[in-house]
Amino acid sequence: MEWDGLTDRDRYGDWYLKGRDRFSDLARDADWDGVIGELGENPGWVNLPRPGYRSGFAPLHQAAWHGAGIAVVSRLIAHGAWRTQRTRDGRRPVDIARERGHTHLLELLEPVAVRRLPSPADALEHHFHAMLRERTGSCFDEIEHLLPPLSPLTEGLDVRIFFRVVGMMGGFHYRLHADVVHVNGSSRMDGDNGDFYRVTPEGWTKLPYSPTPPAPWTYPY
Repeated sequence: MEWDGLTDRDRYGDWYLKGRDRFSDLARDADWDGVIGELGENPGWVNLPRPGYRSGFAPLHQAAWHGAGIAVVSRLIAHGAWRTQRTRDGRRPVDIARERGHTHLLELLEPVAVRRLPSPADALEHHFHAMLRERTGSCFDEIEHLLPPLSPLTEGLDVRIFFRVVGMMGGFHYRLHADVVHVNGSSRMDGDNGDFYRVTPEGWTKLPYSPTPPAPWTYPY
């Protein structure tokens, strides 16, 4: 899965922007066959809103808005759509469905926590964001990014998310494992697999690694 925190449309390449806009148009227009077909080609896009974050509506928010059928919403969730994801004004898909009177979707869209974030979750997210800010240097000062929430990590047993950072020539892969958020930050300029971190409600630390570390998700934390 991907978290797109970039808010400036001018920072996207033309080819990529065209593809993302086409995908957002399909969801906006309730062309669910088109959305599912696009996800077959780009499965990591399932939680991406229109580039530039005008409303923050991802496909599941659009499905809630339109009152799509249960089969459509179930397929989006099966593709990894996050029921905890919020729009720019803070609404989850279930909130939108409730506002629109689409009662047939409320039970299905209610977030289900398959895993729990270590408590207190707000402290965990605070330290996660602090680590991102420190390790990206001036990237966030020069280009606005919306930092990723950790709530999507609760929606599956092994949710893995990539947060691309413009100016870093790479980004951060992160996942929840054994009550710790494990993070791998890497750049195309790196001569190795990048840096590894662990984040807990008490803080974050950079982990040691060998000059030739194994792949991020087999790294022996």
